[in-house]
Amino acid sequence: MVYYIRFLKTPRFQKQKQSAYISALICISTDLGDDFLAEEVDLTASWVQHSSHKVRAQTTFRWQAGSRQSAVSLGPFSLSAVTAQTAVLKIQLADVERDTLEEGSIPLVISANSAPFGPQWEPAEPLIRRDLCIPGHLRPLSIWEETGNSIARHIWDAALAAVVFLDRVVSGSETTMSGLTKLLAPGTASLRVVELGAGCGIVGIAVATMHKNCEVILTDLPEVSDIVSRNIKEASSQHTSTSVTFQTLDWDEPTPALVGETTDLILVSDCTYNADSLPALVSVLGRFVQESPELLILVALKRRHESEAVFFDLMRTAGFHSSHVAVNLPAQWDQMDQIEMYCYQKA
Repeated sequence: MVYYIRFLKTPRFQKQKQSAYISALICISTDLGDDFLAEEVDLTASWVQHSSHKVRAQTTFRWQAGSRQSAVSLGPFSLSAVTAQTAVLKIQLADVERDTLEEGSIPLVISANSAPFGPQWEPAEPLIRRDLCIPGHLRPLSIWEETGNSIARHIWDAALAAVVFLDRVVSGSETTMSGLTKLLAPGTASLRVVELGAGCGIVGIAVATMHKNCEVILTDLPEVSDIVSRNIKEASSQHTSTSVTFQTLDWDEPTPALVGETTDLILVSDCTYNADSLPALVSVLGRFVQESPELLILVALKRRHESEAVFFDLMRTAGFHSSHVAVNLPAQWDQMDQIEMYCYQKA
């Protein structure tokens, strides 16, 4: 499984006597925050000037095996050097230049950029930006997460794998799912894509950057609206040829007007972990298919509980059939973690 650098205490400039330091507290944990990196790794902490993106200072420190947290400190700096500065703190593996979303090149530990902090002693907002490089794209896919405990507002492993897989499909290197390959081929007609349980919106936003002629609608509960809106704004500042919007959607409520239009592709990433919600999820998918019989549904999942098998039973009962491939993500001790991709269509 992939591990993620998180801020337990967001960075800030701190005054000590006649000097200033940048301080923060980090952990390296799984997507659910239920396990910590057990390997020893070297990390680099960089003070990046917010306005110019130049590295002002840098230090290397070690994450100790078995740790649950690690303090970060850069400095000392003169007080005059920080009083008018707005900074970003970037933490990354010391031997990894960038986080590349290409199978075989994905780092074990995903880097973290803080929200801006300063000038003077103002701390950073409780946010993290992940800069994820998709092969063939000049700019990274920048996705904001919250630093708190709400797993709905974090990136999950299956979402990373889904981006890797979709990039392979769009580039033509993945042809296992012929219907999906044809649908996402460059130059195809305008597509309408809906992501269910979007969370941060990484998968839907990634599709909008890969396919230049599509409308993407990200859906989830109201609690994610702030973070997903921030990510839509971030994406729109870099990519103007596609439409990305957010709409609240509770699977237990009557489906809103977005079902009334033809949809080409539905994205579902890591939404099968809660068995209690699966009947509602399959019901929503069925309602979309009633309006769009040719609809394709891409489900990316990392099996966490035996109860997730209910999803496959429900989909078969509802008349869906699928093709299946796996995407490998790195895990500890040079192992690999398989993320499953299912492309469903109504029989």
